Amino acid sequence: MSRTLCSLLLLCSLFLSGCSAPTISAWIPLDRFVAPSASPTPPPKPDLDPAVATQAAALIPDAVGDLEAAEAWDRYQIIAALNPDNLSISGTVTLDLRNRTGVALDRLYFHLYPNHPDFGGRLNVTSATVNGNPVASEVQYSDTLLALKLESPLAPEASAQVILGFRAQTPRAASRKTFGAFNYEAGVWSMANFYPILARYFPDSGWDTRPIVSRGDFTVSSVALYDVTIDAPQGWRLIGSGVSISNTEVNESIQRQRFVSGPQREFYFAALQGLHAAETVVDGTRIVSYFQPGMAEAGQKSLEIAEQSLRAFNNRYGPYPLAELEVIQSALTQFYGMEYPGVVLIEQSLYKRPSDDFEVTIAHEIAHQWWYSQVGNDAQGEAWLDEGLASYAQVIYYEEIGQPDAVEEELQYFRSTFHNARAAGRDAPLDTPASELGGGRYYPLNYAKAPLFFHALRRQIGDAGFTQFLQNYYAAYRYQDVTGEDLLHIAEQTCGCELDTLYHDWVETSTRVGIP
Repeated sequence: MSRTLCSLLLLCSLFLSGCSAPTISAWIPLDRFVAPSASPTPPPKPDLDPAVATQAAALIPDAVGDLEAAEAWDRYQIIAALNPDNLSISGTVTLDLRNRTGVALDRLYFHLYPNHPDFGGRLNVTSATVNGNPVASEVQYSDTLLALKLESPLAPEASAQVILGFRAQTPRAASRKTFGAFNYEAGVWSMANFYPILARYFPDSGWDTRPIVSRGDFTVSSVALYDVTIDAPQGWRLIGSGVSISNTEVNESIQRQRFVSGPQREFYFAALQGLHAAETVVDGTRIVSYFQPGMAEAGQKSLEIAEQSLRAFNNRYGPYPLAELEVIQSALTQFYGMEYPGVVLIEQSLYKRPSDDFEVTIAHEIAHQWWYSQVGNDAQGEAWLDEGLASYAQVIYYEEIGQPDAVEEELQYFRSTFHNARAAGRDAPLDTPASELGGGRYYPLNYAKAPLFFHALRRQIGDAGFTQFLQNYYAAYRYQDVTGEDLLHIAEQTCGCELDTLYHDWVETSTRVGIP
């Protein structure tokens, strides 16, 4: 496919330069319009706790019942204001959390992602209280990890309220040298990870206090509920994970919007100026494509690809639960796409000459709505879990829209990429952490070897068994954090067979495997 050469050239320029390049997370190396189906009769509304009932607006009717499990998730409330003059967003984040770790906690840890050099911006925490009392704090790893020291340990199952004042600032027109998802450029003020986010607590090893690696996805977090209110100057279109449930005029200069989410791993926010929009509805989900002036044809095409992707993955994996999905043409420059709950960003250059790159990038990022957003994993430790399934979704996408030649081209791309990497001595076990995958190994392992593992699994358990495995995996672990062992368990449970050898050879070791 045409994407192969340009993708490999870009990869070579990144890896051979010896520089610490900004993340290529969710990066893809890189027609038919089906009328929306009639909406099914909505199920009876569950009797929800009033504290979370408002979040129901962010879910399709069939998924509203998921909020009955709200006690399993922490809750963020963010109140903030935008200042476009200096590209800052400042306010407070209130986190209501419960200690579900099983041990007493003497500290709470938060990631401050914008302080990583790849972001090129800043996130300062200006105040910190726990249960109304000021607490001492310290930072590590160039201010990317914040520790709050609790005056007394937080007992298992005890609750606490953390309130953090913050101020974040993005760079401008910086996508050629920093992470384009935290940047203002080409009409998109993208504010990914603009607030302090609670670190994950791993059952076996405790708080995730690892330094952030400039390789793969940054964010490692667990599911929470979000309620976000933003003040912004009039004339900006505000986009957030979840849905906007109110938009009021504070005065002639300021608008105020409130967003609520379903269960999700982070809250993405952007403010747009000058972009156009097209939309449709698929299986109860509103899809909106945002695109630059003069890009109407490509913007409509992105909407059609998103529609086809959502239909394909709803059919093959299980229903997407969120009420909205937004696709935004963005200046990413150093990578082709990035996923967030309910939002995907697509590199602006792909719209100029829509090609196979354009199509598979959108399909891949939308597949991440299942593999990362719904079923979560340690993106820095086991990136193969979500990247492998999102990459293999490119195969499934073409199968579902009836393009067998494109299916084979995708598989052949994975094969040649992995074959060439292995021949160059860049093979490694799939479960190798991103921090150990230097020397050009991260990409071919997670975006070529990993999807080939899933193809090998499919060959071993059959097409019907593989589809059932995907559906069982999604149903069992939605809103949870998984490991490779969890995936193996569901696969063996589905096929009623032993898959230890397959898993050992591909995932746990670099045994020379046959390329399927």
